[in-house]
Amino acid sequence: MKILGQLTLLATLGVLGIMLAQLLPFPFPGSIMSMLLLLLLMIFQIIKLHHIKQASEFFLHYMGAFFVVPSVAIMENTGLLQGQVVPFLLVCMLSALLTFAATALAVKITISLLYKKEVQS
Repeated sequence: MKILGQLTLLATLGVLGIMLAQLLPFPFPGSIMSMLLLLLLMIFQIIKLHHIKQASEFFLHYMGAFFVVPSVAIMENTGLLQGQVVPFLLVCMLSALLTFAATALAVKITISLLYKKEVQS
């Protein structure tokens, strides 16, 4: 039952992030807003790690399953890629590198914030 509450918390934050993103005067992804909301709530210790630990581990464990649908969609539409394979691969590689860089930066910032918090304590 504990994991159900954690999943509900994450789903609620997801919906709130989407709603907040719609209120902005410019387009902004609701999923990113949800993650920023979760990050802020964790930084200010409103939500602690134990509040979402089991649900997070569940999502990490079954992460591969979330890529099945997009992968099948790409395979079903290979005709659309004829003559566009090189640009498609370049976009895939560039987006992978940007995702890697953004993740590394986010981890670096998170570690430095946690370190500053430990030093202040």
